[in-house]
Amino acid sequence: MKTFFLTLLMLCGLTAGASAQMRDRYAERPGTGDVPVARVEDMTRQMCDRLRLNEAQYIRLRAANQIKAARLDEIQWQHKDDPTRRRALLSELEAQYEAECGRILTPSQLSLYRSEQQRDSVPTQTDPNEGGLG
Repeated sequence: MKTFFLTLLMLCGLTAGASAQMRDRYAERPGTGDVPVARVEDMTRQMCDRLRLNEAQYIRLRAANQIKAARLDEIQWQHKDDPTRRRALLSELEAQYEAECGRILTPSQLSLYRSEQQRDSVPTQTDPNEGGLG
């Protein structure tokens, strides 16, 4: 009987140790947790204000934004050492997101969204003296 309790105690100790190691492993991975709700809500609310979404569009876009944010974090973490692969996956993610927006938004809303995306992606004017040889 004493051996049974000793074996049971050792088994519990091993299980607790393994469980703690798994928690530590997951704690090191920032992309595995839930995306902060506030970040998704803020992004969706800003889009709602700019694009004048109705309630159904808001709900669908919030879900799409949740997926995009989670996938973005995952790609950033998993491919942090491979910038070429990361850029390719981020480009693919953006194309998927835009396709989903095309299913949610009206044509005029989609046009406004795309024009804002293009405006935001245009590089700002840099200092002409910066990075030169002179």
